Amino acid sequence: MTLEDLAFPPRVADLLSRAREKPEVHARNILALDLGTHTGWAIRRRDGTIAHGTESFSPRKSWGPGQKWKRYRSWLLELLNREQIHAVTYELVIRHEVHGKALWDSAHAYGAFQAYTFEACESFNIVLEGVNLATVKKHWTGSGRAKKPDMIAEARRRGFRPDSDNSADALAILHWAISREES
Repeated sequence: MTLEDLAFPPRVADLLSRAREKPEVHARNILALDLGTHTGWAIRRRDGTIAHGTESFSPRKSWGPGQKWKRYRSWLLELLNREQIHAVTYELVIRHEVHGKALWDSAHAYGAFQAYTFEACESFNIVLEGVNLATVKKHWTGSGRAKKPDMIAEARRRGFRPDSDNSADALAILHWAISREES
């Protein structure tokens, strides 16, 4: 307590009005996903707090062929349940231009991550929406052609500390989803 507080104690009416003030509460917990072997994720909870990060599903030598998918599915189901997610927004890849084995593998991996996300949301009756990344980039940075460093820089400018470009993309997807909720 400061001297000013002692000299000028708050009035009862002021204390009552402060007690009636409610913290900002949002209608839904929203999860944003940038799907891939390194999945970026961001959550806006009903109390307004935001958590984000990157989860890696890179296969290890000891893993069987289905281990990546099993781990993604377990991680996602646990996250949806723990955070009581109401809506999921994810990066919707419209088309894959496949030139070479690495890109072919990426296209198939994306499809599998997307399928498991669909299944999980269906199981929990969670609203699911895909959004084109160019739309998100334009909303986040002002340019639909923003590069990875631009997305990370914008996340930092907004006070976040993304651990990867995937996390920065997930934050951008989340921001887009929140703006749609508010309109």
